[in-house]
Amino acid sequence: MKEGEVLSRTGAVEVLRRLSTGEARFKELNKAVRNSRTLTRRLEELSARGLVEKAGLRYRITEKGFNALLRMVEAGEWISQDLARVGHGLLRISLRRLAELFLREFGGDLVSLVVYGSSVKGSFQPGESDVDLLYVVEDDCKNVWQRESVLFRAFKSTWEYRACDYWFKRHGFYGYPEVSVASLRKRYAASFQPVYLDMIFHRAVLYDKDGFFQRLMESLRRALSDLGSTRVEHPDGTYFWLLKPDVAFGEPVEIRME
Repeated sequence: MKEGEVLSRTGAVEVLRRLSTGEARFKELNKAVRNSRTLTRRLEELSARGLVEKAGLRYRITEKGFNALLRMVEAGEWISQDLARVGHGLLRISLRRLAELFLREFGGDLVSLVVYGSSVKGSFQPGESDVDLLYVVEDDCKNVWQRESVLFRAFKSTWEYRACDYWFKRHGFYGYPEVSVASLRKRYAASFQPVYLDMIFHRAVLYDKDGFFQRLMESLRRALSDLGSTRVEHPDGTYFWLLKPDVAFGEPVEIRME
């Protein structure tokens, strides 16, 4: 029986989803697939395809099973071109869910939500790299930090977070990468921020009301071009900017974004 046929059968995806968050005994899986006879057959078929394996009295998902489940999830969900830049699959679908939670919590107060840094540059190192996240809210948005705290608590209870967290732990890492979050009110975001230099070439815009952030990046590109700025990158991926190569000693360098 081919993998696709197995996954299309009743209970197969439910078993993989449950095991993607941790090992489970038969009786625990029985909560996801109520019919014991059906569950027994699915476990036999999934094991035969190398998607699930027995670990003592428990069952656990294999790497092949993780990959199969990820393909199914992404096939059923719309993944934006920007989000596709996040190379790690489970991280990608968890960030999609996080974006939904930001929209649910902040609603019309949310202006932009951007992922940048190693997770979109292809240099993400499990166990070492953080997920860098910037969000912009309207100037009159209230209780920003409290609302951020609420949505991250909700995020940690989602299947997407738990599956990604379990995958990292299964591979010997601490768990879900630390999310380094920064927020700006719109009026401050409209002026140059040093962190923007990290986003010129590598970013994934998860939400952008009226194209606000994309226009900021276009303005910054023009400003850097006018200054003759140059980005110098080392073989190890580190880099620095020469903002104005012909600057005179003591001359201030100002980046105007208009």
